[in-house]
Formats: sequence, structure tokens, C-alpha cells
Amino acid sequence: MRELGLMRDLLSYNHVLGLYASDGRYKDAVATFDEMLKSLIKPDDSTFKSLGIILLKCGVPKNAIEKLELIRKEDTERGLQAWTSTLSSVIDMDDDVTDDDV
Repeated sequence: MRELGLMRDLLSYNHVLGLYASDGRYKDAVATFDEMLKSLIKPDDSTFKSLGIILLKCGVPKNAIEKLELIRKEDTERGLQAWTSTLSSVIDMDDDVTDDDV
């Protein structure tokens, strides 16, 4: 979407993340979040609210998400790494892995 010039700012990214989260398109949401970070657009509370909804819908306990938020508020860089790692772990971003590989 960025290539098309549709997403240039934080508000655009947050809107798309929210839509993906509410529609159950979790891989698309995480890919959009990654694109956002690569574009050097800094996420805000709204960004993490949408990502938190995704984690909740994927079965991550609310207290674990609250801990991610606490880490982010104490140390922005470490918190961002924690969120990215958690999202990658929960949302299988590797399409090369199949049931036969397990």
C-alpha cells in the first residue's frame, strides 16, 4: 500500500491496522506494522491498542499484554522489540512452514 502512496503517516497506518485487527486479518496487520516500522513511522498508543486486540483474539492473556505495555512505557526500544517478538511468535509469519514440517 505504501508503494501506491496510500499510507504516508501514522494515522493511515493506524487506521489500516485497526481494520485488519477487527476483520481477523492478523498476518496483514503484522505485515503492515513491520512496514510502518521500516518506514520510520513511530507507533503510538493507538497502534499498540490494535496490536493488543490481535494478541487477545489469538489467545494471549490480557496480563501478558499489559506487561508488554509496561515494558514499552518504561523503555521504548526494549518495549518495541518485545512487541515485535511476541507478534512474530503468535502470528505465524513464516508461510514456508507446513504441518508436514512439524
